[in-house]
Amino acid sequence: MAVKTETKISTMSYVIVYVQDTKKSVPFYRDILGMTVKSEEDGWVELDTGSTTLALHGMKPGEKHPGKVEGQPIVVFTVDNVHEAREELVKKGVKFKNECEVVCEAGDHVGMSTNFYDIDNNLYSIFSMVKK
Repeated sequence: MAVKTETKISTMSYVIVYVQDTKKSVPFYRDILGMTVKSEEDGWVELDTGSTTLALHGMKPGEKHPGKVEGQPIVVFTVDNVHEAREELVKKGVKFKNECEVVCEAGDHVGMSTNFYDIDNNLYSIFSMVKK
């Protein structure tokens, strides 16, 4: 039975990613992925990704990663050209899970995506629409 509620969730403001060491992770996100660091303190880093902040949350030594579960959501970044972006990131040493693949179709375009890992094995995706 559906329950009526007055709560309305509308804007995604943060995505939190757990990393072993924020100081070691920042160069990957800043220098390789090209993100701007909005703020940085011990164990917490905020990266500008437009309307949503990507936050890196440091873990204590030996702490188990709380977000690594089967079926976890994947953060997807839009790029101008997924093929060129993948090629550039591979040259910078980024490890990819797969080649670019069609994930949707819209008229005379197809959506293409490919997945990659950060230095803590967090999975991300890049996506772009490409003419058929």
